[in-house]
Amino acid sequence: MSKRKNTLILTFVMGVLATAFALPLVRALGVPSFDVGLVALFGEGNIWAVVLSLLLILSIALGVGKLINSYT
Repeated sequence: MSKRKNTLILTFVMGVLATAFALPLVRALGVPSFDVGLVALFGEGNIWAVVLSLLLILSIALGVGKLINSYT
């Protein structure tokens, strides 16, 4: 495998491991989840919470795509 593919795989594995260790720690500290935060900000069933979530997901997806294109 090329060095670029090794870097991408290593980055993916590090992200998965960081998530696996960070999420239980954050939950144990009592930090509310994302959906609880959205309900606290916008209220139950508000369309702006959905819009904010979709924008966040889109920005993450575009950022990851740009990162992958920069390595390949």
